[in-house]
Amino acid sequence: MKLTANTLRILFGLLWLWAGVAKLKDPTAFSFAIRNYHLLSDPWIAAAALFLPALECVAAMAVIFRKGSAGAIALLWGSLLVFTVAIAISWGRGLDIECGCFGLGGSTVNYPVKIAQNVAMLAVGAWLWWWESRPTREVQEELSEAI
Repeated sequence: MKLTANTLRILFGLLWLWAGVAKLKDPTAFSFAIRNYHLLSDPWIAAAALFLPALECVAAMAVIFRKGSAGAIALLWGSLLVFTVAIAISWGRGLDIECGCFGLGGSTVNYPVKIAQNVAMLAVGAWLWWWESRPTREVQEELSEAI
């Protein structure tokens, strides 16, 4: 189980790192993707286009190298939840958008597929958060001795 958790943790982190780096490479294009959702206005669009990819990269590195990984996973999970809600709102409005998840250059969003992918990632993230938040065996033994 530990091997599975470590593999999923590293893959989860690498996916987020890839997404963050792709957006950092072209923040202008990412700002256009954000603008197409029609949920934010200037100057919030520019702030989000600059801040979110950097946050994703830092949190992804924390997950990969297991430095505060439970908190970083929670942060990425919350971000993914917000992104999923934004995609669902866009679908409900009938907008034709590019996700912007890995920079621009992709095709328009296939809403049911993208939401299903995000829900699967949310499940993986929730499980990883639970796994990383569990007390270690040493902590459990100390707690049982203290009681």
